[in-house]
Amino acid sequence: MAVILIMLKKILFLLLVSFLLPFFSIEADSSKIYSKGYVNPVNALNSFLWNKKKEGSIGLTSNVFIDNREVTATLHPISFDSSKIKIAFSKIKYLDEKKETTDFIFNEENLEILSKYTSKGLSLANKNQDIIFQFLNKKEEKLTQGIIFIQKNSLNLVFFSIHDCVLEKVKEKKKKKKEFHKNHPNFSFIKKKNCNSSKKKIAVLSSKGIYKKKTNQQYSWIIFTAEAWQQNKSGLN
Repeated sequence: MAVILIMLKKILFLLLVSFLLPFFSIEADSSKIYSKGYVNPVNALNSFLWNKKKEGSIGLTSNVFIDNREVTATLHPISFDSSKIKIAFSKIKYLDEKKETTDFIFNEENLEILSKYTSKGLSLANKNQDIIFQFLNKKEEKLTQGIIFIQKNSLNLVFFSIHDCVLEKVKEKKKKKKEFHKNHPNFSFIKKKNCNSSKKKIAVLSSKGIYKKKTNQQYSWIIFTAEAWQQNKSGLN
């Protein structure tokens, strides 16, 4: 009788694990960073390298197929020092032609986080995976998204969006407000925020070891070679 009870407990445990495993996989899948199909679905259990709801996410995802990319040339896993990544990424800026402004794509905090977890991710990823990231500026409602990978001894950074506007979903309120006719003096209009999504141009502080590569029209592909991370931005001419 005792043996039968033990066997039943084991069977119940296995059934419970098989039932719960898909939910844990979905929760931990870092390809869920994006909701607009930028990346391929990942069936394997992937964990976020860094994830803060109001700040952004960094994780591993399956290779993202973009124009002119030779996916088979991806060199992962690989050891890549975080300080080199930080130096390289600190040399790129963006131009907003509509607002006529120029600024760095990554602030100091984002650079520190991205370089640290990109270095970690590159050492963990296999040849079929990329580093995927997004940073959210909640105050300005701006979003920066992209992928990172190593290919042919170069550090590759592909942007899907750069300081783009964020369209947040309006949560349904529990209490229904009294509706007024359009012409009623107490009618309250809700103004929509001016959110014009547009591709930003990229500028570099030094052309040494930094190249642009043609890819999908809505993306921006930047390639960094050894010269790009040999000196900091403060040492540029």
